[in-house]
Amino acid sequence: MPQVEPYEDVVLGSGAGGKLLAWHLAGSGRRVAVIERRWIGGSCPNINCLPSKNEIWSAKVADLLHHAAQFGIVTGSVAVDMAKV
Repeated sequence: MPQVEPYEDVVLGSGAGGKLLAWHLAGSGRRVAVIERRWIGGSCPNINCLPSKNEIWSAKVADLLHHAAQFGIVTGSVAVDMAKV
């Protein structure tokens, strides 16, 4: 049977605020659990705030649209407006 691990603090979300809070609590000797539903660090360092992440995400979407016909989806021509990316 799995053992229950006691924590003194639980931080919901590992975005900038949650990560900093957990870091400081753990640094003061407290036992901390961080619960994150998607990306460690939040969405900013993973897909939102860095220009390179925007370019990578846009390329993934464009590639999916390019191959949409393989999945029975009919699209027109696909173009990427880099000024908006």
